[in-house]
Amino acid sequence: MDALFPHSAGAILLGVLAIVFALAWLARARPHVAWLQVFRLPTVHRSEEQRAARRRSANRMAALELILAGLVLPLVYVALTVMMFNDLKTLPMLLVGAGSVTCVGLGIWAFLRNR
Repeated sequence: MDALFPHSAGAILLGVLAIVFALAWLARARPHVAWLQVFRLPTVHRSEEQRAARRRSANRMAALELILAGLVLPLVYVALTVMMFNDLKTLPMLLVGAGSVTCVGLGIWAFLRNR
């Protein structure tokens, strides 16, 4: 791999990329400097309705992720316990179950609140 792409070329490319990102950040931070505006990345201006729709969609996705985490949490606990050849104990199982119920409850609450 060194014959095709030496480590020094990778380091130089990484340095150039870091400089470009720094210049793009400076262009947003200092809009009054004309020569920096060449490096400014384009921005998409959305209407208030579009932003609200994206926010609702993100809230629905977060609620779905919480519900999924609540459903997967006990399965992961049992799988890891069995893989480590340990016995299932009551207190940790109750704690995992409480965390699972909490995650599912928060996910349902987020869905209902998002309406």
